[in-house]
Amino acid sequence: MYGAILGDIIGSPYEFDSHNIKTKEFELFSERSEFTDDSIMTLAVADAIMTAGRDASDEELRGALVASMQTIGRRYPFAGYGMKFSAWLYDDEPKPYGSFGNGSAMRVSSIPWLYQDDFARMLHVARLSAEVTHNHPEGIKGAVSVAAAIFLAIHGKDKETIKKHVTKAYKYDLSRTCDQIRPDYHHVESCQETVPEAMTAFLEGKDFEDVIRTAVSLGGDSDTLTCIAGSMAEAFFGVPQDLKDTCRDMLTSDLLEILDRFDAVLEKDRKEREADPGKKARWENALNVPPKAGPVPENMRVTGNEMLEEKIREWNKNRTQEGYTAILGTLAARCLQGARVLVPAMPLPMKEGEKGVPRLRPQLLKDRDGKLWQGLFTSVDQLKKTGSKNGAVLSMPLTDLFKHVQASEKGPVTVAGLVINPADPASAVQVPVRAVSDILQAAGKLAQRTGAAGGNRITFVKGDILKVKAEAIVNAANTALAPGGGVCGIIHGAAGPELARECETLGGCQVGGAKITGGYRLEQKYVIHAVGPVYDGTDRCAGLLASAYKSSLDLAKEKGIHSIAFPAISTGIFGYPKKEAARVALGALTQWFKENASYGMTIYMVAYDQETFDIYKQFAPEKKN
Repeated sequence: MYGAILGDIIGSPYEFDSHNIKTKEFELFSERSEFTDDSIMTLAVADAIMTAGRDASDEELRGALVASMQTIGRRYPFAGYGMKFSAWLYDDEPKPYGSFGNGSAMRVSSIPWLYQDDFARMLHVARLSAEVTHNHPEGIKGAVSVAAAIFLAIHGKDKETIKKHVTKAYKYDLSRTCDQIRPDYHHVESCQETVPEAMTAFLEGKDFEDVIRTAVSLGGDSDTLTCIAGSMAEAFFGVPQDLKDTCRDMLTSDLLEILDRFDAVLEKDRKEREADPGKKARWENALNVPPKAGPVPENMRVTGNEMLEEKIREWNKNRTQEGYTAILGTLAARCLQGARVLVPAMPLPMKEGEKGVPRLRPQLLKDRDGKLWQGLFTSVDQLKKTGSKNGAVLSMPLTDLFKHVQASEKGPVTVAGLVINPADPASAVQVPVRAVSDILQAAGKLAQRTGAAGGNRITFVKGDILKVKAEAIVNAANTALAPGGGVCGIIHGAAGPELARECETLGGCQVGGAKITGGYRLEQKYVIHAVGPVYDGTDRCAGLLASAYKSSLDLAKEKGIHSIAFPAISTGIFGYPKKEAARVALGALTQWFKENASYGMTIYMVAYDQETFDIYKQFAPEKKN
């Protein structure tokens, strides 16, 4: 953490545009040099993790982060906190406030050092450290990208490797040089306009001190910019002892105590690696380990299995044949919908000389009679009930898993079938392998009967769009993406002010297009903002409405979303006749299904009133027996 703290102290006299110096020639320390909120929060994050323990649960880590940041931060009330963070600091019930400020990136530097042997776990904790306040996607990205760069530097990666990783994984533009940045760069406190500049200063710096001087010379939010750059420079170059000594002299006793405790933990880790070949090997292969079961990465989360879980719970209460048949029918429907589940897995043995992340295969479970079963979990919550933190996990389409089990009948290992949610008796059920074939056949027949090729399907719903169990909800937005009336106002009101704040960063949206944001306080994870046309009766108007639906679905597919709820776009104050709008919308959806036949998308067409619902039903395909 010395690099971050020194960057903060050295950059502090030059913060704000009025104090920026735009040169590398300056006195490193002056009478105006002091630690600010950047150092305080950097040390508070380290204190939280050391207090909670590195293997603490997400809930425990979040609680410790809030407690340490508030406790330590309140000791220094005039350290330079931003207005919203200052309010959070003194809130008795603090909540994240959707910030994408650079504070999340400046305080993260201790985490790569504390989790040196587990890249995936380190990134997850870095995310948690941001989310307690800065839960905007850009705020999270800022913290995680800086943590990743530090981790790679700790493990001896060169600058080109670090740069490639950051640009590929986090889409930051690092193409500009410091000489190109410097002339027009000014005070800005967002991650988007601080993290790339700090990384560029690090990448150009020749040693630790040169990185610090380069960062200060850029101007802008100098203490935070240099704090971030210094944290990466320390991992890559190390920090000269004389600068460490100066750093220690400038800290108060309580902050110094945290730094000393942090140094002691790292020294203990180092000695244990030297003494234990297993720990040393784990450290050396930290970038080549399979993902852990808990916590589950964001891209492995599964949704939409609530009805299946409910059917299983109902069956476990009385164990009727009718209830079991309902479970099998629900499984067939979920296959049709492209459902995904979480599957315990184990790495395949790597060949001699083979490098990279080990490939994984589903892991079988053995019952008391010695029979082998394929386990699966319908949600992250069900997976957590195993209590395991060390097993690898696969996110698999349910259909693919069924076919894998079905194929085992012809393989060397006999699999009795599937067991769903084996860690929770109330939500567990066994599905023998003979029933798996029946489920796959039923799913195929259901697809033919409903015309839902590849699992794509449309369901018509009357009622409140906010209550639809979908991964994404579509907002009938205006071009400014601002809160409005009708369904737009309802969605913004339920999602909270964080939604509007993220929309402000997107630069609006053209008619016929769509933009995506988080769902914030909604049950749905995402909001897709589709801008329909104001009705004028022209073919161009119909094309723009169709484009709004298509653009929404294309965005959903890019995000791996498999269920989406649409309102009747443009039929409110934009004046599109409901029947004509339904014809255009369903035509666009049908065309998208043809172009994405194997994707597996469930679309909910939600009608607020009976008139719209009746119109939708007129367009529903007739079911053929």
